[in-house]
Amino acid sequence: MIPGVEDERRDRPATERAEELADRMGRRLGHATILVGLRIRKMAALAREEAEDMWAEAQSLGRRDKP
Repeated sequence: MIPGVEDERRDRPATERAEELADRMGRRLGHATILVGLRIRKMAALAREEAEDMWAEAQSLGRRDKP
């Protein structure tokens, strides 16, 4: 750590330090939530695309079977 910085942190009231910790945790949680949301959206898009491909293939096969 940087000399003197740790002393400044210790001198601050516990509530101020707790608020800072809560803010940092909130930012990290928000960032993680955004990343998880993006991954879910990507997986949903890939699943939807795969379902559309399967539906198109099924329709194509159905048209070929009709006389």
